Amino acid sequence: MKMIDNVEPLSEIYETSDSYIITMDLPFITDKNQIEIYAKENELEIIATMNRKVYWSSFEGFGRKVEVNKFRKKISLPVKIDPETVKATFKNGVLIVEIPKKREKKTKINIS
Repeated sequence: MKMIDNVEPLSEIYETSDSYIITMDLPFITDKNQIEIYAKENELEIIATMNRKVYWSSFEGFGRKVEVNKFRKKISLPVKIDPETVKATFKNGVLIVEIPKKREKKTKINIS
């Protein structure tokens, strides 16, 4: 298996009032277990293992092989997040990651 750092699936990142949404097309992934997502304070890392079957034929006969590539993408976020609140779904080759913005707690200070 080889790590591919220069191949990047199509992805979009957009912001709503209370979260960041990341969508990523992963066409050669058939199972969510082929995807790993790691989150920390201001960074998200997505690692995916892509399998692709390749068939060919020639005058000598035919052949087939399975190509296995591993993809990694790190996304720096402009604000701190709570990694425990990140949610992800994978359906029909599309990964959607929702990252709620960390709310700053406002504490009232009593004056003595």
